[in-house]
Amino acid sequence: MNLKSPSVSLATAWLINSLAYSIVYPFIPIYLHVGRGIPMTEVGLIFPLMGIAAIFGPPVAGWLTDRAGQRFVLQFGQTARAWIFVCLALMAYFEASFWLFAAVLTLNTGVGSFFGVAADSYLADITTEKERPLFYGHIRIGTNIGWTVGPMLGAFLARAPFWLMFLVTAVLCLGGAWYTAKVCRPPEKGGNTLRIRQQITRKLFLQLFSERQMAFLLSGVFLLYLLVSQLYSTLSIYATSTVGVNRNTLGLVYSINGLTIILLQLPLTRLADKLRQGQNPRLLTGCLLYAAGYFSLAFSDGGISLGLAVFALTLGEVYTQPAIYTMLAKLAPPGLTGSTMAMLGLIRGVGYAIGPWLGALAYARWTDSPVLLWGSLASFAVAAAGVFILMDRRANCPDPGTLESNPPGSRKTLEKLHSILKD
Repeated sequence: MNLKSPSVSLATAWLINSLAYSIVYPFIPIYLHVGRGIPMTEVGLIFPLMGIAAIFGPPVAGWLTDRAGQRFVLQFGQTARAWIFVCLALMAYFEASFWLFAAVLTLNTGVGSFFGVAADSYLADITTEKERPLFYGHIRIGTNIGWTVGPMLGAFLARAPFWLMFLVTAVLCLGGAWYTAKVCRPPEKGGNTLRIRQQITRKLFLQLFSERQMAFLLSGVFLLYLLVSQLYSTLSIYATSTVGVNRNTLGLVYSINGLTIILLQLPLTRLADKLRQGQNPRLLTGCLLYAAGYFSLAFSDGGISLGLAVFALTLGEVYTQPAIYTMLAKLAPPGLTGSTMAMLGLIRGVGYAIGPWLGALAYARWTDSPVLLWGSLASFAVAAAGVFILMDRRANCPDPGTLESNPPGSRKTLEKLHSILKD
């Protein structure tokens, strides 16, 4: 691995940011309920509020990224989040009211999407189509290392006053901002992209996402996120209440998810590249692995079988996630990469908001019938595979700079973009 590669630099930045957030995030409910004595009925209200922020944050981040530039949003998102964590530290020190905590945590979630949207857009603009699957794989490894180490460090810091955890997180966010300012150089873009960025119109933006290939891709991704959101919601309840494993075993089962990505993301991506497997076949392979992994949960009777199921569904994640980002980056016209990546963030937020609710309904209805429970949920991956099959393979990765290589729908959007350059 080339340590000077832009993807490795961004992967390090992702590691810092995910480490910062994961240090404190799992312990917020414990602090509010156990440390402050706030009823869980109130503490639970934080998560829907944060979910709303996760839905509406990415479109704002995408618009700002396309207008102000990726490097600016990279620094702004991390710096602003650092100061928000400083505010949370002061609020924890002075034991501010619950609703003030809830409001600032909601703001923190919305601002937190800025770094992700800008980073994904930045990597899309500095890489070629051939490089992207491997480079996005680097980022996923960095992110998962952060999420693996963060809770362990947070458990150690939890012995100290809680406001100190917020300060540590703030320092890490500032460190991430300094690091990205140092290593992320401006993409080499010509004046045309800048002019498009400055003249983006709402009508043009809406037409971009009405394009057939974009609509197919995002629809399939939405179905996948409805299923992926079950990993930390329905699965945790099912594993402890139905299968009967303890929390320690469940923690080990979840660790398989992160370790699989860290160890196998790059080897499997390189293997797919060597076999010249296209992005659409990778999506289909991932959907099948997702479906098989989640459906196999119906036959789990202990920690080992749960771990094998999580391993299988994580392989689905390994195949699908880089392919999704690669295809979106290719479909994004010049100057709209940020908005394109923001739409993915919006789809993810809605999927993660609705998915656990659907999982809870399925669990309540089919508690005594695991085959129906996990079969119904795994059907989301099957449906997503059907959507990806329907995608026009001639246009699933059009060249946004060449009108002749695009289908009729994309041609109209690009003609509008080119007309901006001529005006």
